Amino acid sequence: MAQETALHNFTTYIKPTQRGMLLVLHPPLRVNEGKLIWDAQACNGLEQWANNFGSLIIAAPTIPEAAADLDKITVWRDVATLKNPERFEFVQLPWAYSLPEFVRTYKTTRKLFAELIQRCQYLQFAIGGLVGDWAAIAALEARSQGRNYAIHADRVEHQVVRQVAKTARLKTRLAVGVSSPLMAQLEKHVIKSASLGLWHGKDCYAAYSPFCQNSYVVHDVHTKVGDAITSAAFAAKVKSAFTAPVLRICYAGRISAMKAPLEWVRAIGVAKDLGVNLQAIWFGNGDLMDEMRALVSELKLDSCIELYGLERDRGRLLQKIRDAHLMVFTHITPESPRCLIESLVSGTPILGYESQYVEELTEHYGGGEFVPVHAWQQLGKLIAALYHDRSRLAQLIQEAGINGARFNDEAVFQERSQLIKQHLVNC
Repeated sequence: MAQETALHNFTTYIKPTQRGMLLVLHPPLRVNEGKLIWDAQACNGLEQWANNFGSLIIAAPTIPEAAADLDKITVWRDVATLKNPERFEFVQLPWAYSLPEFVRTYKTTRKLFAELIQRCQYLQFAIGGLVGDWAAIAALEARSQGRNYAIHADRVEHQVVRQVAKTARLKTRLAVGVSSPLMAQLEKHVIKSASLGLWHGKDCYAAYSPFCQNSYVVHDVHTKVGDAITSAAFAAKVKSAFTAPVLRICYAGRISAMKAPLEWVRAIGVAKDLGVNLQAIWFGNGDLMDEMRALVSELKLDSCIELYGLERDRGRLLQKIRDAHLMVFTHITPESPRCLIESLVSGTPILGYESQYVEELTEHYGGGEFVPVHAWQQLGKLIAALYHDRSRLAQLIQEAGINGARFNDEAVFQERSQLIKQHLVNC
């Protein structure tokens, strides 16, 4: 009942002035000290969408405070600070990631979607999950109303959960063995009825495009034109690649199984053993922080690896990425991390595990080199090879800067908006 009251309060304090787009998304809303807050980067995306569609209704689950207090990753922003806030209406959905809660709230939430869908000209749903995946339920309702809609995804969820569960406890592996195929079936079902598929990265495109006739690779970027490395800084960085005594390495992301942080540490250790004078820093937090810190100590890498924690100042984080010679990553699941695009925007080459996503990012302009997934020894040797071949390092930095110049939030959101307007004609 408390959640329903909060829903009423927040969905009436901002009224859209015209029909625009309904977005059903996964990043959770949070009510804190009487304010509605949301993920800061997601808020930037809303402003870009509103610039193209005039008004938005945003529906997302509302995280309980107990769960929010455990979240050490999200940077929150008061939605009242959005530019021209009258363009936005927020609808709080139930936090229903348990089967009993999902079943209990399904009927009322489905009815809510029926009303919201009728109010909006354009519909876009960011799917990803099974129990508690309200975006998929919204797609089912849109289908029942004969409405065209777009589906967006930035990772192949059923593959991600299966991959991550490989090292989990038996109970988790058994549960994922059941849920992953069901998840894949739900994804296929709602995508086949979609009028448009917007797939962030080539891995998502490869998995989902066979089910949707109008499918496009898109990039979900929140860097602005002014975030790119300046010409002067870029020239100095290329020059420093030939003479810098210390190779500066960075990464920015969650310390979780899908990022394989322990393999990252081991790769850095291999490079160090091969004579590389380096300083590596990981920006982020997560459930594997203690294991990562223990491995750093075990391999005696405390002097060259810094586990910085979460950097909440986005400008400072981007400056640290610009200062680095390389961003080294060890992603083991089919996802499309924005940090790699942010690295290219910063003129910092990306080195890590191969995937269709990173191959597509670099196939025309370069700026990266890759090794097979889990080949951390080979990754460490690649870092060492670039340390000793400064001409190649400088070339990669040049390629990264040229490649990154094409990415900014205004351009990519405008491209996606044009696709939505082209393919989502009202039925």
